[in-house]
Amino acid sequence: MYTSLSPCDMCTGACVLYKVAQVVIGENKTFVGGEAYLKQRGIEVIVLENKECQDLMSKFIKEKPDVWNEDIGE
Repeated sequence: MYTSLSPCDMCTGACVLYKVAQVVIGENKTFVGGEAYLKQRGIEVIVLENKECQDLMSKFIKEKPDVWNEDIGE
């Protein structure tokens, strides 16, 4: 599975349920989801620390803090 951010709990569960072997994450500075659980379940987790992903998320959070805070439950 390829994802721009660390996977949320639902995506983490889907990866485990459907026996995804590897999750490639664009960046995890903005949000750290179920990475530890994935690793615990034997799923390989690769974090690219991709600058483009980091820049896109920084821009989104700056421009839409109300949406971001609502999505992460703050």
